[in-house]
Amino acid sequence: MSARVVDLAPHDAEGLGAETAVALAALGPASTAPRRAIVEVMLAASRLQTPEELLHEARIRAPATSLATVYRALERLDAAGRVKRATLASGAVGYGYCATGHHEHAICLRCGQLQPIRPCLVADGPALGGFRVTSHVLDFYGVCARCAAESDEEGVAG
Repeated sequence: MSARVVDLAPHDAEGLGAETAVALAALGPASTAPRRAIVEVMLAASRLQTPEELLHEARIRAPATSLATVYRALERLDAAGRVKRATLASGAVGYGYCATGHHEHAICLRCGQLQPIRPCLVADGPALGGFRVTSHVLDFYGVCARCAAESDEEGVAG
């Protein structure tokens, strides 16, 4: 079984509405404008974003959004298994929305692009001498094609 990279962003319009409902349900019974704005920003992004970046973008849609609301939303989405959290090249922690199940990611160190890789590359637990694996995290860090091309262009132009 070979893994394939699946580009989920920008998300298709049909799936966006359904996934918004799923994400809002994970946040709890109160569907406030700030919560909806945070979810919409995460669903529209194809990259990891810091809480501060999420706040900035969410405030465009819902000016009353606070940083505390962003963190609470991220915690609830994480508890529901809907968030990918990873360290960016800057050292900051970035968050991206994950629509479905467990899978690995390729993460661009320059722009933070989050690209899901499906199916899981470690579908069968590795043999670890009696150690029973209950979960794992496997991320690939590098430079996405767009950033690599920009880097190549800068080298030629400079």
